[in-house]
Amino acid sequence: MGKRDETAPDLLNIGDAYTFDCGLKLSFASFQVPDLDEKTLKERAKDEGIRGSMGSLNFFQVDAVVENVGSRRLEFDLHYQYHHARVGDPARKATGLDLHDGALFDVVLHPGRRLAGYFVFASKKEWGDRVEVDSRIYLAPSLTTLSSVWVGRLSGAPRSDADLVTTPQTMTASQPMSASATTVAAVQAEMRKRDEGKRIALENARLALELGIGDPDRHAGFDDGGLIDINGVGAETLSRAFRLSPDAASRIVGARARVGGVFANVEEIVLYAELSPREEQLLRERAVVLPW
Repeated sequence: MGKRDETAPDLLNIGDAYTFDCGLKLSFASFQVPDLDEKTLKERAKDEGIRGSMGSLNFFQVDAVVENVGSRRLEFDLHYQYHHARVGDPARKATGLDLHDGALFDVVLHPGRRLAGYFVFASKKEWGDRVEVDSRIYLAPSLTTLSSVWVGRLSGAPRSDADLVTTPQTMTASQPMSASATTVAAVQAEMRKRDEGKRIALENARLALELGIGDPDRHAGFDDGGLIDINGVGAETLSRAFRLSPDAASRIVGARARVGGVFANVEEIVLYAELSPREEQLLRERAVVLPW
């Protein structure tokens, strides 16, 4: 049987959620101002080919969540699948700034588990405030494509009279946030730090070592969001940092000794330590694997 791609209904609103037939639920929570300094944003926009003063550009972040609400484990690739947006009417392509690790391969999501991501774009303010965000998820093993398009408005951008799409609720830096929203924002910020730390560890292990990524006892001035190098800590730290049982932590340490003292990746840990789906999920969120 060939693969069967699935397309969601046209123009889902930012703030809504959609569940695909496979049990993967997708939502785009909000537009918000990126938590990044103006110099970094402008430099990245220039690198990506969009020029102008800060006052002539819009920078916006899209927060997204994928959740497995089905009854079976799902495997998929997130390869910049939200990294295409159009702004204005007529629509013009927004520029993805690649300010974080937006490419995640071989993601495993067990029933009841979720994964958050965020994506940063730049556009010209003169284009207007209507935004369409394309989403594509490639579901393994058939590489079935799950496609959807989400629509919303940017706060503070010029309005286009031709644009009649209903305005969903948006989030800006000036709007007061509830206590729960503040907590969510703080947790998401820590998750972004971990994503950045993992990206550095994957691309440049030497730099990760110098920055102290994954080493809770080294204070090199880089905040990695609480990552732990699985090759550099004992059972007690494993149990505490990952909320694992003493038995699971002991299995990881024993497996590490059997493979020569150094794991190559998280998949090896899961295999040789015989971790349960829950233990695997707890490990993946905060684990980093450095080759020493």
